[in-house]
Amino acid sequence: MSSSKNPSRSTGSRGRSADQKAAPRKAAARKRVDKADRPGRICPACGGVQPGAEGRAKSSKPTGLRIRQAGRAATARPAPAATAKRADSAAAPVEPTAPPAPAEAPAPAPARVPVDAPTLIKGIVERVPAALSEAAAGDVPPSSALTAAVRKAVLDEFRTRAAFTGRVAEMDALLWTQPDHGGPAVRASMADHLKALGIRRLDTPDQAEAFVVTEGTGEAFELLRPAYVDELTGKVILAGQLRRIAPDAAQHTTGEDA
Repeated sequence: MSSSKNPSRSTGSRGRSADQKAAPRKAAARKRVDKADRPGRICPACGGVQPGAEGRAKSSKPTGLRIRQAGRAATARPAPAATAKRADSAAAPVEPTAPPAPAEAPAPAPARVPVDAPTLIKGIVERVPAALSEAAAGDVPPSSALTAAVRKAVLDEFRTRAAFTGRVAEMDALLWTQPDHGGPAVRASMADHLKALGIRRLDTPDQAEAFVVTEGTGEAFELLRPAYVDELTGKVILAGQLRRIAPDAAQHTTGEDA
């Protein structure tokens, strides 16, 4: 058979098969491309993206690995907040907390120094002449007349205070002997008045000098009436009353009614 009648053996381009025609293209595709000619490569010198030998950017089409990673990230469930919190607390070191500082006790009020009339008169008389001279009051009265006037004014004030505090103490003592000491409202009101006037009520026989023993026998005491002391002068305004009783019956010595 002649070669002209067998087209598969023809050496011309018209007699080539499809595999023979695609072979040069596959060989060209498998040809290794230099790094400098690859599109999308980062230049080590300038840090820019190289366009490649053909002048085109690298294709942004995701690969199979990127597609699978995106699918797993979309289907993954977020960790619960409590679990994350426990993990953070377990990783972070626990700092010891300092114990709270103990509360400071309030400072006690300073003790009031008792005031007596002679000391007060002496201090006023010593300061009045200098005050009059600074005020340019004119003629200053003699020291004897000045002392007499100051003494009279101070003693009158002390007498007025003693009379007023004595009446208040008598009213409180009378209410104290009543059932329930006059009721809660009366007790609270009288306590406020006594505090404002500087009167201290003694309802225990601790200060024996402020009480008078009236009757009874025994070594224990029963309180019949409280004692009242003026905190301004330190003097007893109204003496309290005690009654002697047997030690086994000493159950009302703290100010409660018999």
